[in-house]
Amino acid sequence: MNSERVWYAAYGSNVLRARFRLYLKGGRYQEGHREHVGARDRQEPGVDSPLIHGPWHLHFGHSSPRWGGGVAFLDPDNDQGARVRCWNITQEQFLDVAAQENGMLPGDLEIDIDEVVANGQAEISASWYSRVVYLGEYQGQPVMTFTSSHPPKPNPPGEAYLRVILNGFLEAEPTRLHEHIDRLLRAEGVAPQWSRETLVGLVNQAT
Repeated sequence: MNSERVWYAAYGSNVLRARFRLYLKGGRYQEGHREHVGARDRQEPGVDSPLIHGPWHLHFGHSSPRWGGGVAFLDPDNDQGARVRCWNITQEQFLDVAAQENGMLPGDLEIDIDEVVANGQAEISASWYSRVVYLGEYQGQPVMTFTSSHPPKPNPPGEAYLRVILNGFLEAEPTRLHEHIDRLLRAEGVAPQWSRETLVGLVNQAT
């Protein structure tokens, strides 16, 4: 087991702790969602889970039946000032999360994180989140994520999906609602279907 740690940069529904923990612990988020197997190593992520800003672009595309619309992707080659929430986990846990996001089982995905860091990326499958990307370093550890190899055609996200993302950002930084909304509105696929007022309304509905 590789216990060296990385920062997993989440930008979609995994920005919410309760949602992300399913990839480590197993379980179902809500009715109609699939059952998560969980990682081989089920220890909790590190205590700190900061939001960090980088030269990336958030966009929404494809269509998820369980989320009712487009889902999030990160374009690491397009600087639009996106933010990600970082979970401090082991390399093995990161690979197990990536495996589950790509329709594989924990233990199926074997790649050398050091090689990904050296090369900047690696292709692992033909599914939506098949591109493992090194985003840089934070507090002396690599920041890793996975996204699409080719940015999909924009498609607006559904209400439940956006609510989870907003709640995850607020969980990390509860006093910066309008900053979180500003960044979401810059993400491709959100406007014009979603406005500032409707996004604020999602947060109000959830509280």
